[in-house]
Amino acid sequence: MKEEIKRSILSPVCITVFFLVSITACKREQMPLAEVEITGILIITPVSALVRGKVVSAMGYELIEKGICWSKSPSPTINDNKISAFLNPYLTPFEIIINHLTPETRYYVRAYASSAAGTAYGEELSFVTPFDLSGEQGSVTDIDGNVYSTIGIGTQVWMAENLKTTSFNDGASIPEVSANDAWCTTWTPACCWYDNDEESGRNTYGALYNWYAVSTGKLCPAGWHVPDSAEIQKLTICLGGQDVAGGKMKVPGTQFWDPPNTGATNSSGFSGLPAGLRWGDNGGFFRKGRLLYLWTPSMGDSKNRTPWAWSYIISYDYSSLGLVPATSLSHGYSVRCIKD
Repeated sequence: MKEEIKRSILSPVCITVFFLVSITACKREQMPLAEVEITGILIITPVSALVRGKVVSAMGYELIEKGICWSKSPSPTINDNKISAFLNPYLTPFEIIINHLTPETRYYVRAYASSAAGTAYGEELSFVTPFDLSGEQGSVTDIDGNVYSTIGIGTQVWMAENLKTTSFNDGASIPEVSANDAWCTTWTPACCWYDNDEESGRNTYGALYNWYAVSTGKLCPAGWHVPDSAEIQKLTICLGGQDVAGGKMKVPGTQFWDPPNTGATNSSGFSGLPAGLRWGDNGGFFRKGRLLYLWTPSMGDSKNRTPWAWSYIISYDYSSLGLVPATSLSHGYSVRCIKD
């Protein structure tokens, strides 16, 4: 009798405890995961891709990790291949460069975000890497009869030498300006040689041009053009990203570059040499042996400042490729042409 009474008293308690444990377990199983998505596959090269993603909502949890995962098979997970992005702030969009891909191959990508609740995946996207032209060599001749070596890099074909023409591709001459004061006050197309010494620098370093010569669209041989900032970014992604691209584009050693010539391998075949520059504000020549400045025709936002254009720079003391604003359109920079 006592046992029956004891069971009847304890049973509701046991049922209640069981009910609470069950509810807790259900809640754990149904904890909401973060919401994440890929917002674009921005650049695709034969061996790399630039993918942008974002965390839409962390669902109230502290995120442990966010990034991109990919595979050659559908529904990739973090157990396949992944690269994490800078975590904080959680909702800031992020961009990931996926390297070491295989040309002419389909890849599947998803954004992911992990918290104590688990790992959430965004909608799957896919892309196919294009044919790889890297290493393919050739030549091109400008209107003056100068012959340039060319090199394939990813899907692009580049001159492997700096431009040295003194004529536009329609036959019109590009004025050569020697005097410093004249260079600073010329706001029309002009070219020059470093230190005004054509004999010693012409065939090695090429000519220096102001941006007004670049902006004509007639500087390169027919079928070629001066690359814009978007084409420079594609080159950068193809070479593994900004931090290493410059080293892969410059000739190694210290025959031309000042030491330490950091990271120089020229694995791309671009064969960058430190031609230096001519300042647009005083006409002086500077930094030969240390820097290679190259023009783009791309203009920056000039609403609240003096008009400026984008240039890219390779330096003797770092391995990165910098895309920087030129502070004067009268600067004398080198030019590399890319095939249309």
